[in-house]
Amino acid sequence: MGRTSTLLILFLSSLVRAQEACDRSCQAAFKTAQSSEAATWVSKNVSEENFYSTPANVTGAAPGDVLKWENLSRQTVNVNFTAPAGTSISRYLYMTEDIDRKPIPASGFVLLPYSKPDPSKPLKTLVWAHGTAGRIRNCAPSNHKNLYYEWSGPYALVQAGYAVIAPDYAGQGSDIPQGFMYEAGFLHAADVAYGLIAARKVIGDLLSDEWVVVGHSEGGMTAWRTNERLAMPNQDALLKAGKFLGAVANAPALRPLDLIPESIRRAAGGPIGDAVSVFFMQSLEGLFPNQFRVKDYVTDTVMGRLPLMDQGCLTTGRALFSNLTAAQLWKNTTWLQLPAIVDWQKRYNGAGPHALAAPMLVVQGMTDPLVYANNTELDFNATCKSFPDSKATLKLYPDTDHDVSTTNSQADYLQWIEERFEGIEIPAGCSREVSEPLTTLFKNVGTFYAATTG
Repeated sequence: MGRTSTLLILFLSSLVRAQEACDRSCQAAFKTAQSSEAATWVSKNVSEENFYSTPANVTGAAPGDVLKWENLSRQTVNVNFTAPAGTSISRYLYMTEDIDRKPIPASGFVLLPYSKPDPSKPLKTLVWAHGTAGRIRNCAPSNHKNLYYEWSGPYALVQAGYAVIAPDYAGQGSDIPQGFMYEAGFLHAADVAYGLIAARKVIGDLLSDEWVVVGHSEGGMTAWRTNERLAMPNQDALLKAGKFLGAVANAPALRPLDLIPESIRRAAGGPIGDAVSVFFMQSLEGLFPNQFRVKDYVTDTVMGRLPLMDQGCLTTGRALFSNLTAAQLWKNTTWLQLPAIVDWQKRYNGAGPHALAAPMLVVQGMTDPLVYANNTELDFNATCKSFPDSKATLKLYPDTDHDVSTTNSQADYLQWIEERFEGIEIPAGCSREVSEPLTTLFKNVGTFYAATTG
């Protein structure tokens, strides 16, 4: 039997399993979610998109090197992206590093504002770290018409006059053998630093030496881990990114092995409410194929729906899994205690506490149903206890969930960022603040906007 015939049989059998595991209402939810997500993709199949393919010969390429750079034309930006008028977009492929510090490719994008706020100076520079997008390569934010977070992140930052450097993270967009390494904060920190180093090689004259990292959810974890990693020994290569001024960690999903049990406890036998644990398990299998297999721990329902999830991103995953209980998701959760997985959280995720290289603002919604305020406080307090001179602030927002925290905190964190560039000193020590809403009438659901050209 030929390879093509074998692949066809495997594909057809996976479809049969998916139909058995996903009933009519499940299929309807999947199709709605997947078609909605596919409509936002610039390329319908990144694996066949020349830009995202690693050049044939990258021998000798080091972390921070640029493999490809594209300044997108006005026509391309006008048609394919929803960026604010006046914004320029570039996308690029560069080298970052894996856990053994070997070079691997990553993709990303760059946003530049219409003009310099101060014509005599370079643009103040931010690195934007995105939250959970999905698992497959199509889910790379640079492949989204709205760059995934739109006004909840990069659009707001570029409109404030900053240059915005935005890594997709290695394996989202780019092609690496182990696949996207979800929640691998220690490695995402390298994607952040090397992404900026690479961008400087092309547009360095436009970028300030000083920089700040800001991110949400998985990106909030990335911002936190970046602040930690830059304080560690033997990080001279990453420090070439420039003068690091600080990090904004919004709703930081810091420790998956702690968040997942907490989600089970809070669900109290009801639906868990998200798909991130399934993404996480798939990523672990890619990293440790001889030590961890998804099929050993999840139900037949989950296994049957995986081929469907791999056709979409986060919204598709939520349509397939968010209504399932712990019993419907897992045969057991002993995988959370496997030595390889516990070690993953220390090495790949980078769980500390660790010292901070620069000031940090932690933003957290008090009613976040995905990244829990008590978990964030525990990590914040652990850092402050171990390193009492940390210049860190935890700002809590009442009646604020995971998505709302991206927008109702913007005025606060943009001011905090601007103060870092202005050189305003923060005294040593940690502080905890609770924001006071003006009224109880404010909108408390997140909104995304579909831009139109006119």
